[in-house]
Amino acid sequence: MKLNLDQLIKWQYILNSYGPRLTGTDSHNRFIRFLQTEVSKLGYPIKRAPFNFNRTTIDNSQLTMTSNHTPIQLSGPVPYSGITGPEGITAPLKFCHKIITDKVRGKIAVINVRNLTIPSWPLMQQIDSFPQHKHKPGLLRHPLVSSTLIINTILKAKNKGAKGVLLIWHNISEELAVNEILPFTNDYLGIPAVWVHEKQQPLLEKTCHANKTVTLTINGHAKEEVTTESFSTMIKGTESKNQTIIINTHTDGPNAIEDNGPIALLTMLKYIKDQKMNFRHTFIFCFVSGHFQISQAGIHGGQATSRWLKDSRQYWDGHSTHGKAVLGITVEHLGVDSYTDNPRQNRLIYQNMSDSMYVYVSNQRNLSILNEAMKVTQPLGNYYMLKCLKTAYFGEGQPLFQNGIPTISFICMPLTLCQLASFRNEPNIRLMFNQINLIMQLLTLSDRRL
Repeated sequence: MKLNLDQLIKWQYILNSYGPRLTGTDSHNRFIRFLQTEVSKLGYPIKRAPFNFNRTTIDNSQLTMTSNHTPIQLSGPVPYSGITGPEGITAPLKFCHKIITDKVRGKIAVINVRNLTIPSWPLMQQIDSFPQHKHKPGLLRHPLVSSTLIINTILKAKNKGAKGVLLIWHNISEELAVNEILPFTNDYLGIPAVWVHEKQQPLLEKTCHANKTVTLTINGHAKEEVTTESFSTMIKGTESKNQTIIINTHTDGPNAIEDNGPIALLTMLKYIKDQKMNFRHTFIFCFVSGHFQISQAGIHGGQATSRWLKDSRQYWDGHSTHGKAVLGITVEHLGVDSYTDNPRQNRLIYQNMSDSMYVYVSNQRNLSILNEAMKVTQPLGNYYMLKCLKTAYFGEGQPLFQNGIPTISFICMPLTLCQLASFRNEPNIRLMFNQINLIMQLLTLSDRRL
């Protein structure tokens, strides 16, 4: 297969130029319009699926000693936590240990958060690999996990009357702790909260013991009923017209790999057009919005694709004259370099040009097709095929599986996945191109085998 590398590079460069594309922001909206324009220029129809949500954006945040305005270094704000306005909130600190008590009332709660190291098997159960006989890492330490678990503790502090929350990162380097858009699965919390690194703890403890106050400021804007939209395009099949294959990704994210799945889908659509390809099945390419506001975009606790599925049943549920989805392929986070975090050295360390690619595979038939595609393309790096679990399934493939659609879902989980853009989350174009080639081969083989 000869995908268009030059066009891929141009499209990825354009994605990079938009900067952070958090859900429903101006940069995200511009990126969606760009994608729709490119899909239309290729001659494909656009089917829009708009929805409204309540958007909160943060412009800046700071923490200072009230007495002399000396700044205390922050790692970043908690998204959708709370807006103070320029005057901020001024209060003494209260360190919380294990249990949040009424003693936080009127104060800023200080909560220690350890970047946990946990066994990976409860979340990711390996069933195969490429190359053969490779074993995924047995332990998982990713800031996404601990940041998600702390949401309920923030809400407990709010309910006990705290005016704000300081979260102290432990067991993580400053390089990894800074500028994280984490957590991202919460709705508006209604209490301002920020992250600091453990290096700031001695100063915070000294301030607390002296009963001095600090001023926490988060400037931003909250707006209700903001419109964003997912969209899809269809390539009608020649034989099994009522059987569909869904290829989905999401359009929002903070950096160039989270998520560059839309660029992969564009590259495949161009290849199909240039090669004048026909397929037995009807293909639905789906570009979903809402991944970085899952709590509002998702339906019944599902990822953002769950809303698109609800609004687009004609493509997949098989009822009456509706199409019946026989496969869902999810594409996220391509071309990722591998880093490890060393809290003792307080830095991220480069490992190699290819981070582990995890692939959820829902049945043996799909696994056989995937292995055939890998045998043909001989992709770079290590691929770990995982069992699909309804309650532990990272990425936008989860709603497809939860709705009974057989799935093959590609998702890389680099440590810097949710950080604002830096050189560490710039995609390796050669690797990205190689991965798209595999996925295009998989798509072609799936159309023949299913």
